Order: sequence, then structure tokens, then C-alpha cells
Amino acid sequence: MEIHLMALETAQAEPHQAKPQRVAFLLDNLNGGGAERVVLAMASGFSALGYEVDLLVCELKGELCGSVPPEVNLVVMEPAGKLAGLVDAVRLGGWRGLGGILFWLASARKISRCFHYIRDIRDYLQKARPAVILSVLGKASISAVLAASRLNIPTRVFVGVQIALSVRSDQSQRSGKGQTYSMVPMSRYCFPKAHGVIAASRGVAEDAISFLGLDPARVHVVYNPVEAAEPEGAPAHPWFLPGAPPVILGMGRLVEQKNFPLLIRAFAAVRQRVDARLVILGGDKASAEQMAHRQELQDLAVELGVGEDVALLGYQSNPNTFLRAARVFALSSNYEGFGNVLVEALLAGCPIVSTNCPSGPAEILENGQYGMLVPVNDPGSLADAILASLASEPDVEKLRQRGSEFSLERAVAGYHRIFFGERSACVPGELGESSPSKPSSYAIRQANGNHKMIHSSLGRVTI
Repeated sequence: MEIHLMALETAQAEPHQAKPQRVAFLLDNLNGGGAERVVLAMASGFSALGYEVDLLVCELKGELCGSVPPEVNLVVMEPAGKLAGLVDAVRLGGWRGLGGILFWLASARKISRCFHYIRDIRDYLQKARPAVILSVLGKASISAVLAASRLNIPTRVFVGVQIALSVRSDQSQRSGKGQTYSMVPMSRYCFPKAHGVIAASRGVAEDAISFLGLDPARVHVVYNPVEAAEPEGAPAHPWFLPGAPPVILGMGRLVEQKNFPLLIRAFAAVRQRVDARLVILGGDKASAEQMAHRQELQDLAVELGVGEDVALLGYQSNPNTFLRAARVFALSSNYEGFGNVLVEALLAGCPIVSTNCPSGPAEILENGQYGMLVPVNDPGSLADAILASLASEPDVEKLRQRGSEFSLERAVAGYHRIFFGERSACVPGELGESSPSKPSSYAIRQANGNHKMIHSSLGRVTI
């Protein structure tokens, strides 16, 4: 375990000084996804509150390697061998967890790499003894729960859910890609053992309760924090010069979930009626799968006759520059957990058109009040909404005000309350109740019929 714990060593050398509480966050890697960005923001936020903060990273790779806040202690985990990791998982999971481990092995046909880090995470917990450890991604969450099993330490383990697991599992099973389906039995075994589960949206929370069989009183909702980036002038691309045709912007990893083929098909319909351009940001050059999908998207644009009007510009460290210059931001996803990029677009004052996919867009956009919502996988509806947005004048200040409600301060307050504060069950309130001075709370009432909402004791919602 490569660990930078200078603050811990200093505290040990000065025993008469009160030691600040330590909070740990665990990530599989530092890829440029929304969950990883949330963890980096939360780590910085808790450090600003005076906590000693450790960021545990199983594999030190990804676009965000240079984005770890300097005030955060970086802890790089060291893997055990495959068989040693499997033995650790079986030993700590016990007989009740063995079925889930065997299902994972049989369906994935390999030993998950997350098992390799259980031993080193366990060593860290015994030595550093943080007050709290949080993981927000599935494999790392399973590792954290197993690593903390049977340790006689006061550390409280929390796990996060960033996406509707039932949807992701179904997609994983159908496509044969990803391990979400293989992980389901272990998630059902491990997540209830955590001190709490923190979901990125109400829809994600309801899905997790139903799909994993969680106690709703131990499930909380904290909307992801998204901070407005400082503008850096206009994008260095000729399509954003003054007087150029309007640009429709898409952004995200080049994966099936984001459904960029839908966006390109909708744009082709838009292009038949108005002069416009489409720019798509995102894509990990180190991912063969994403680069193959990039070529498929380019080929589709050529096939539809808009190859000259579509540009895939790859990963951008400051997409805010593009969001401020674009005329419309379009989210074409099949599913999301929250949709951080929608908040980024709001903060930039960029009009939004989004699929009404599970689970975040309708919550962020208040069912269409702050952006247009269209059915999933419907290119005609998406094209019509883009055209309508292009034809109207945006209320930029209204959009930015809504985006500012998803602040880091509110998210940190929500996580802090869950980690250290009040009881886990929510304070009764009506759906949508909110206050500008404190996090909102709500209670979902059970109802009959197809629109049944789950559980009246779901944990608080922080926005």
C-alpha cells in the first residue's frame, strides 16, 4: 500500500493536540466519469471542513489522475494475487456470501479484480481507523464492505449508488458487457451490511430498495454536487466563431448507455430543416471499446449524410467552455443515475433537451420546467425538441439559478449529516418540499397502481 499519511504521522508525534477525524473515500480508479468527479469534490469539501481526508485508489490510472486535490492524502492500494484475493473474499463473505461469489465467477468467467484489493483495504482500515469510509461504485463498495467485516474498529462503512442498478444489470446481461449482472447477488449480500446507502437521485434510491431488497430507512438521497467551472473564452474550433450556424452539443463516454446514435439520427432530421452543427465531447482514447464506438458514430453520420456537420472532439478537461458557446445541449441517454452534465449545462446557461430516462433528468429539470424532456430512443421527438429549443430565446439566469442549487456545500452538508448527524429515517414532508437555507426532505407515500412509489421512510433528499 503506497500511502501518503503525513498528517497522521504528525498527529502521532504530537499526542497532546486533538486529532481531527479522518474520512476515507474509495475508488476503483480515476477514470473521468461522473462518480469519480463526485468523490473528488466530496474529498475536497470534507477537507475544507477540517477533516483529514484519504482518497483510496485501487488502480492509479485515468484522466483524473492530475485532479486529486492537493490537501487530500492519496492512498494507492496494492493488489494481492488472484487466488489470494478470492480466498479473502470467501473467508470474509462466509457461507452466506459464498453463493454470490460463485455466481460472479460462473457468469463473469473470471476472478474480479476488486477482490485483489480487499486485503490492502483491510490493512488500511486497521492502521488509519477512519471514522467513515465511502465508496460510490459497485465493485469498490463490495470490496469495502468485505474488508471491514469482523474488524473491531469504529469505522462506519457507507456505499453509494449512482445509477439504476436494475437497468444496468439488465443491459449488462443482454449485452454480455460489464459485470453489473454478475455482481447482483454480492451486492444484495454486501449493501445491507453497510451503515447506509447513499443514492444520487430519488429514482436510483427507489430502484436500489426494490432491486437489492434494502431497508428504506437506511437509504438516503444526496444529489451530486456540480460546480460551475471558470470560463476560458471561446472553444478553439471554427464552428464556434461568431456568425457560425448554431451548435448542438452532446457529451459523455462513448458507450451504449449514452445512445449517441439516437442523437446523430435526431440531428440528421434537424439538419434537413435548419443549418446547424453537432459536436460530441467525450471518449477515452485508452479504451478500445470506446474508440470502436467512435468510429461507428462517424460512419453513421456519413451514412445519414451529415458527416461534414458532426465532430467528435474527444475528452475535454473544461467542457464548460463548449457549454457556454453551444446553442442547445442534448442528452440522449437510455438511462442515467443523476446526470451531472445536465447541471453543468444549467450552470452554463445552455438550453437543454433530454430524454426522460431513468433516473435523474426529470428530477434535475423539474419535469420539464428547466429543459425539454422527450421519450427515450425516439429520434423524431428529440429532433422536434431541438428545433423548438433553437427557435426560442433561453432564460439564461433562470437556468443558472437552478444549476446553482446543486452546490458542493449542500452535498457536503447532506453527506455530513448522514455520516455523523441525525437519524437515518427522513423527516416527514411532502415530495418536492425544499428551502433555500437547508437541504430539502420528503416522504414518499405508498400508492396503488402502476405508479406505486416505494416506502415512506426513504432517507432524506439533499439538493
